[in-house]
Amino acid sequence: MRIKYLSSAFSLILLTSSAVFATEAEIEAARAQWMELFSAGDGAAVAEQSFTENAVLLPPDSAPVEGRDAIATFWQGAFDAGVTGLKLDTISIDVIGDTGIVTGYWTVTVPTEGGGTADISGKELLIYKKESDGVWRASHDIWNDGK
Repeated sequence: MRIKYLSSAFSLILLTSSAVFATEAEIEAARAQWMELFSAGDGAAVAEQSFTENAVLLPPDSAPVEGRDAIATFWQGAFDAGVTGLKLDTISIDVIGDTGIVTGYWTVTVPTEGGGTADISGKELLIYKKESDGVWRASHDIWNDGK
């Protein structure tokens, strides 16, 4: 009987671990899509596909940006100013039910005064929510400059 119990417990652990890894892969896929949408330079598409309806951005040295419409305007302003080339590197993903917490690094390319470009980078913390349509979207996004 004890072996049967241990076998069942081990199977449950394996199934749970597989679900967590699958969920982490889904969140990584959402992050990859965010980089693709960023490259397209469409603030409305970024907001609609990557952020929840009531999401909050907390950019450095700025007021909070709340809701999809404001997020679309924020990112469109960045795209119109010449910000390109988002690269995200994940440090960790922690999943609790329908919530994923991501820490990582980011890099973007920005225009410089002389007509060239420069890469800037920093750290990020995001909270993702799995929504009713099965898509993981960011509900909170905070980042800072510098590593």
